[in-house]
Amino acid sequence: MRYRNFGDTDLVVSEVGFGTWTLASNWWGEVEDKDTLIRAAFDAGITFFDAAPVYGKDGAGETVLAGFLKDHRDEVVLTTKCGYDIDAARKYPGQSERPHDWEPQSIREQLDASLLRLGVDHIDLYQLHNTRIEPILDDDLWAALLDLRASGKVRELGVALGPAIGWVEEGLQAIRQRPIASLQTVFNIIEQEPGLTFAAEPKVQRGQVGLIARVPHASDALSGRITRDTVFPPEDHRSHRNPDNMLDNFDKAETLSFLWEGTDRTIGQAAVAGILANPSFTTVLPTCVTVEDVEEYAAGSDFPLSAEEVSLLDERWSRNFGVTNRYEMPLKSSL
Repeated sequence: MRYRNFGDTDLVVSEVGFGTWTLASNWWGEVEDKDTLIRAAFDAGITFFDAAPVYGKDGAGETVLAGFLKDHRDEVVLTTKCGYDIDAARKYPGQSERPHDWEPQSIREQLDASLLRLGVDHIDLYQLHNTRIEPILDDDLWAALLDLRASGKVRELGVALGPAIGWVEEGLQAIRQRPIASLQTVFNIIEQEPGLTFAAEPKVQRGQVGLIARVPHASDALSGRITRDTVFPPEDHRSHRNPDNMLDNFDKAETLSFLWEGTDRTIGQAAVAGILANPSFTTVLPTCVTVEDVEEYAAGSDFPLSAEEVSLLDERWSRNFGVTNRYEMPLKSSL
């Protein structure tokens, strides 16, 4: 495992992180032994653990880490998120979002509740979760966040974009206007926008803000776990992907076999290494439901791309991998 700094802060994290959302829900498959997955991540050299109170029910995305943190708090960089009212009903049945509550007093209360669930006295990186443009522009909210940082309850601030791909202006305004150490976005080697737009920002180029990549395997089109013919049950998060978009991604992935065939990498490791070839990305958050997932993807840090491989990847990207899209993925926005 290799390690990088978040922006110009003293937060040093593993190039591959571990997110708790698959532990707290069954949206990507059932995880039976959650503690074993957490331990496997730590044993693989992972030191960046990404949680959120909205994952699962009743803050399960945080409480699942409490036992582990009791023994290893000083050995890891812990991030969680704020913004969602986890006691409110979802907007629609199924996997829709819960309502946000960005009132400064609510954010203070959300942080205290997170600290209690996690069993810790501070959060290393506190991220605004799936924020729209209004909270990014809300000076009162950011004054409260800076107060929390000054109090020592929070070390650094960040913004996590989502839930779908996009939110370009939200990310740009966060980078340009706010004192953040990180910006989390959907990014993988076949879906590189808006990540490349964020990476080109002066603050990112100067190393003041580090990027976090999520969905690094393009909903498993780059993992080797599924095929074109895989049919997901309705409760599986991947079932929300447009079918033509998935076929496009499989077509694109086939043009990148030079990254794994005849190398020591698996396709899943090549996907991780391809992201880390961009120095603007501090860490990658793969989706893991088994120990084998954790161990394979964590090892992606150990097989960096060569300069020639980076050049070939860039060339494929520049011409859309020679693929005519069946479906043009819209970039979400709150504007």
